Amino acid sequence: MSRRLLTVMWVGALAVMFATAQLARADTALAQNDQPFRRTLTVVGNGRATATPDIARVLLGVDIVNARLNAALAEANRKSAAIIAALEKAGVAKRDIRTAEFNVFPQQSYGPSGPGPITGYRVVNIVRVTIRNIDNAGTVLDAAINAGANTVQGLSFTIENIKAIEAEARKDAMADAKAKAEALASAAGAKVSRVLTISEIVSGNPFPVFAAAPAADGIGGGVTVTPGSQDVTVQVQVTYEIE
Repeated sequence: MSRRLLTVMWVGALAVMFATAQLARADTALAQNDQPFRRTLTVVGNGRATATPDIARVLLGVDIVNARLNAALAEANRKSAAIIAALEKAGVAKRDIRTAEFNVFPQQSYGPSGPGPITGYRVVNIVRVTIRNIDNAGTVLDAAINAGANTVQGLSFTIENIKAIEAEARKDAMADAKAKAEALASAAGAKVSRVLTISEIVSGNPFPVFAAAPAADGIGGGVTVTPGSQDVTVQVQVTYEIE
């Protein structure tokens, strides 16, 4: 078979492939044109649900400074053990008390020529406490302070079962979206039909409500805490078919 004949055959095959591809594109375009035109309306619905926080979290413990490392450690250990015992006696479960920070820092004086000799040691032992009986939060803090806690920070209130509250907010958001869609469609002389697409606009979990830490001289005076309430918000974007 001559080279010229092979070239002619190859060119012919390419022509057939090109024609087939063009026919397939034409069929696809025709099928797309056969699809009925849909009139749509897209709205954003906002939902909100309010709930009272049911758990409190707080960081508390000891910050001890002593000229001797062994003495600083001994005092920190003794007071930390007393604090944990007081927390458990006040109703906090062992599983809800865990170490969040333990540090030993040398204390040095600084002069024009830089750091001087070590003058003492600082021992910090902090536990993270979860208080599930929120009405007992003040009593728990009182117990920890009276047992020797000299640092209390990050007291916050939050909702443990956030999914149930989010579900309420989500229903509210869908109802808001439908009301908006019906109002817009009515103004345009149309009627809302079925839902075509739904997407949720996630804004994250609600921020915890922070409370002021009790004063250092509040031992025996009673700690008052107020959890207040929290709002959970959800947004949904909904596309409706309209008639």
